[in-house]
Amino acid sequence: MIIGIIFLLLVSTGNAQSFYSSRNLSQLSEEELTLYYHKALILERQGETLAITGAAAGLLGLLGGAVLNNRCSSAGDDIMCITAATFLGAGVAATIIGFTMYFTGITRINKINQIQLTQSLHLEFSPEVFYSFQHQNYKPGITLQFHF
Repeated sequence: MIIGIIFLLLVSTGNAQSFYSSRNLSQLSEEELTLYYHKALILERQGETLAITGAAAGLLGLLGGAVLNNRCSSAGDDIMCITAATFLGAGVAATIIGFTMYFTGITRINKINQIQLTQSLHLEFSPEVFYSFQHQNYKPGITLQFHF
């Protein structure tokens, strides 16, 4: 069951990454890139928080199970044993999901930073035709544009 959920999460994450491909990101405006950057930063921070919280809950469940080892191994339905097992299972699942979210956010942030770096300084030469009012005709020229 847990392996199926993890597989489903990884597949959906992989499909979501296609939107954050370099080709799609390079076509966005600066405002849209900033919006996606903030969304990726939030995802990275939430993943980090979830992974740390999940590791703490898993450790708490592991320690609780170790302390209650004699009572839990006698196949009793002690509420403390069930709580410890729940903390352990939920902690492991939350840690795996948190790390997936964290690495997805980091990957997206790196892609957006790479696109913003290439778009930060752009030099463009383009042919241009100017109309000269003094000579009353068109003159060829070159336009040099810097984009910051």
